[in-house]
Amino acid sequence: MSAKILVVDDTELNLKMVGAILLKDGYEVITARSGNEALELIKVSPPALAILDVMMPDMDGYTLCNRLRENSITAKIPIIILTALSGVEDKIKAFDSGADDFLAKPFEPQELRARVKVLLRRVSENKSVQTSEVSGKVIAVFSLRGGVGVSMLSSNLAVSFSQIWKTPTALVDLAFMNGQSALLLDLPLRNTWADLIRSPAKEMDMDQINSVLLRHDAGVHVLASPRRPEDAEGITGEYVQRAIELLRTYYEYIILDLPHDFTETTLAGLDMADQILLMLTPETASVRCAANALGTFEKLNYPENRTTLILNWPFKGKGLPRAGIESALKRELGVVIPYAGDAVVASILYGKPSALQTPLDPLGAFLEDLAYLFSKEDHKKSPPENTGEGLKRVKDRLQARQDKPS
Repeated sequence: MSAKILVVDDTELNLKMVGAILLKDGYEVITARSGNEALELIKVSPPALAILDVMMPDMDGYTLCNRLRENSITAKIPIIILTALSGVEDKIKAFDSGADDFLAKPFEPQELRARVKVLLRRVSENKSVQTSEVSGKVIAVFSLRGGVGVSMLSSNLAVSFSQIWKTPTALVDLAFMNGQSALLLDLPLRNTWADLIRSPAKEMDMDQINSVLLRHDAGVHVLASPRRPEDAEGITGEYVQRAIELLRTYYEYIILDLPHDFTETTLAGLDMADQILLMLTPETASVRCAANALGTFEKLNYPENRTTLILNWPFKGKGLPRAGIESALKRELGVVIPYAGDAVVASILYGKPSALQTPLDPLGAFLEDLAYLFSKEDHKKSPPENTGEGLKRVKDRLQARQDKPS
């Protein structure tokens, strides 16, 4: 059965143009000329996707988008804002209202077709929840000091696990005040953690989580931080623990992007982690924060081998020597991420992690190899039948290192 698409626009010509494009691709099209007409229409004919104009007489497209998100019938459908308004503020307003995508007029028909196809595919993936339980590995990326690359590493690991093992990976943003996991993957904040706390934590199930995960084409499913800090009120450690418990039965890998604190929710994530990647940079304040974190881990009785120190070199030039850092922390550094300059900046600006955008470049390859290092031992010893291109790249690099003359 073809998908039913609702097109809302107060201009007859626009309705016909968009409708003709969609009908040509075999979709069923229903139209409305105002926001109120659209709301009445969905009561009897709920769509699989909605395309909304902004400038309409009774209510604008942003308001209609909000109303559709509040309606239980249409709360989860993909929504495209299609408008002559094309400024950055207009795009932000569209995404804040709950839209999944934004397309400025005039547009190319093939671009509209492509975006509709992608969003409907994500809906299909959203409905296909795994039935067989797995025992997922939970990896927490943490630092008490900001600006050391926690979110950068989290997003790259999530992408890399998916590319290596060809299985969806969950990326959980626990930085509720200012989390950026969705932004680093260029995903609109359609749903967030705030949508999960409307019922008690003990009643949370995988269907609820599945309905709010943001899906990236690379196979990363993001449980995003709330849009506004006040939306995080009510998220407790119990919610975090319950969500991770559920996710680890459906995902082989769960990455926790943690804030720089020891709040109740952060501790819940750390407690659930099989592996903690403690990040720092080669400067005094960062090393001091790492020492404080290690001291707290010791008081919490975390096994020493559960934590790996990751030194990120984010600036060009000299920093504290490795030997001095290891002496101060009385721990060896497990990994040193080399300085990559503009490659990191570009990946953050455009929401395209290096391991996804440039897996053959030095930084992308390094981060992909790092994900393999922290992969489940049973995967490395006996790879699943269907693996991704990332595994081949990792294996080729490992072989090249072995063949290199000493």
